[in-house]
Amino acid sequence: MSAVRRPVPVYLASFVVIGVTLTFLGPALGEIRERTGTSVSAAGSLFAAMAIGSILASLLAGRLVDRMPGHLVHAGCLLAIAAGMLVMPHLGSLLPALAVFALLGGAAAAIDVVDNTLLMWHKGADVGRSMNLMHFSFGIGALAGPAIVAAGLAVVSLGTSLVAIVLAVWAVMVPSPRRAELARDEQGDATRAVLIVASVFFLLYVGYEVTFAGWVFTYGEATGLAGAAPTVLVTMFWVLFTGGRLLSAVVVGRVRPRTVMVSSIGLAVVAAVLLVIGDGAAWAVWPGTMLLGLALAPQFPVMFAYLERRVHFTGSDTSLFIASAGVGGAVFPFATGAVFDAAGASVVPWMVLALAIAVAGSFVAIDRRFRH
Repeated sequence: MSAVRRPVPVYLASFVVIGVTLTFLGPALGEIRERTGTSVSAAGSLFAAMAIGSILASLLAGRLVDRMPGHLVHAGCLLAIAAGMLVMPHLGSLLPALAVFALLGGAAAAIDVVDNTLLMWHKGADVGRSMNLMHFSFGIGALAGPAIVAAGLAVVSLGTSLVAIVLAVWAVMVPSPRRAELARDEQGDATRAVLIVASVFFLLYVGYEVTFAGWVFTYGEATGLAGAAPTVLVTMFWVLFTGGRLLSAVVVGRVRPRTVMVSSIGLAVVAAVLLVIGDGAAWAVWPGTMLLGLALAPQFPVMFAYLERRVHFTGSDTSLFIASAGVGGAVFPFATGAVFDAAGASVVPWMVLALAIAVAGSFVAIDRRFRH
């Protein structure tokens, strides 16, 4: 099969696009507020609209990919991103902006569901490396987003939409992977208990990741970092996070997914303990943040590889995981912000530690279920 007809490059490129789509709002929020004439508090509802669109589309996407060629769904979502991005610079009020960001969040989340599902169907037991590279590609998009936004909202809008249209055309030219009719010998059925425990893992993990990534800048400021230091702190987190995704793509081909999960979850707990003990001191904030970026990076994609070796998944199963992740990404950062206002900056490391332990517990629960 020629490179143009292979599905993996389409997924990698598409994840760069959704990385930009899901992270450009923060850097672009000032310009969007000016264009729509909204206050800071009202503009915050755009994040909620994106999260709601993400959760609803996640639940729908898996059902669609179970019933029709996955690349048609993929292409449709890319065209939705292109449409939303093209409209973006012309928004003049809050209400249409809410609709556009719900569309963007939903389309990006649907691609997340579709591509994770199709990649597992395409690669089977060998999915680990490609899964990590795909999520590494998301990190590339997340890192590129702020730089592109610095050139202006019109630039990120036009550039992202054109790339999305090209990828949509490419996707429909590539045959869609299909789910194997028979499970491999080592795979079991996706029972309700397995789906629930795995969904809890994804809910907690994404809550953990988004909470820290979303609040680390404010936490750095509150603990005395001045000037450009908080920005550098956030950048270091994402650099280590993206580097960790690339490293895990290399390692997972040689090391069992379970070993990678146990190691990364343990390192994340150590990093959270360091942040709690340091209580805002620079000697703990900097290494703790970088360790967390490295430790969190493999867990989402490697968990999919870990589960694929044990369970014969449908698209609807993946939908449940991604929707659960969306709920975690919406609830935990909000809860942390509410407690932050009441109790101060020290709540951030304690929330991170609580989520680190909860993630570890959820993985132990599902691992024990498979090992008995």
